[in-house]
Amino acid sequence: MNRLAQPPVDSTPAAGIISAFHFDSEGEARALRPQDLDEALQNPEGFVWVHLSRADIRCRHWIDQHAPLSEIVREIMLGDEDHQRIEIYGREIVGVIPELHLEFDHPTEDLTRLRFAMTSRLLVTMRRIPLRSVENVRRAITAGTLFTAPIELLDAIIDHFADVIGRLAERIGDDLDLVEERIAHSPRGDESQLIARARSDSVRVHRQLTQMRGLFHRLELRVTGPMPELAAPVQSLAQKIDDFDHSVSAIHDRARLLQEELAGRMAELTNRRLLTLSILTAGILPPTLVTGFFGMNTRDLPFLETPGGTWYALALAAGAGALTYWAIQRMRAL
Repeated sequence: MNRLAQPPVDSTPAAGIISAFHFDSEGEARALRPQDLDEALQNPEGFVWVHLSRADIRCRHWIDQHAPLSEIVREIMLGDEDHQRIEIYGREIVGVIPELHLEFDHPTEDLTRLRFAMTSRLLVTMRRIPLRSVENVRRAITAGTLFTAPIELLDAIIDHFADVIGRLAERIGDDLDLVEERIAHSPRGDESQLIARARSDSVRVHRQLTQMRGLFHRLELRVTGPMPELAAPVQSLAQKIDDFDHSVSAIHDRARLLQEELAGRMAELTNRRLLTLSILTAGILPPTLVTGFFGMNTRDLPFLETPGGTWYALALAAGAGALTYWAIQRMRAL
């Protein structure tokens, strides 16, 4: 029998829990049934991960009445504020960090929020809608991945989130490669839309990562006193977020430079077309003046009685246009 099989559902408050695992001292996971959760929380060996749904009233009741967390941590876990934050209260860490939505098992690039509370023996996570990284970590646990501490599990969740962000940055980079090639050879006119989408996606992700890296850098300084054993893992997390934020920032800068280059190319193309139009207009104007003059139908009109006068007038109009074109080219050469 598979020890990681999903536990059955009953009507107790813990039944609203999406998933729960107990990790022994070796890091091996065992899926918990609702009736076994309290016993696992009392077990001094290893730690417990409990994943909850904010939309399930039973989960909210379990947090409020049964979770071994302080009152202020419970308030943050059950609160409605969605701005990013990480706080330390004694030996408890609670936070709200960005995550990616998983819709009907189909990955998306929509950002949402993950709430977590962590002690030395417990990690509680809450989400409103299914999350991509959390599901990836749950599958990794089912496949046999070992976690010996709650911070390692949180690191894995953030690591999966960073991997997705990395793939998103790669996709944006591929779009920019296509735009760059088109700009260099044959612009099609839709490059500005591709660049705008790339800048929008990169700005959206960069904003979240910038806030996130700031939170973990502050946590790195604050955790040294109350929880010195977490200093190195938190520092590693902060550096990891730094790396991905720098890559997304580089993508954003590249998109901005490509947009400026495309604007310059389009301005140059527009100027060339305006110059061509101006030359054509200036070249046609003198012949138009000549033909207008000969179309006045007044007395003593030149070539009126001259055989072949029409051809003389036509030659005069053509000569006026040629003279104008020569004058324009002469002025451009000076």
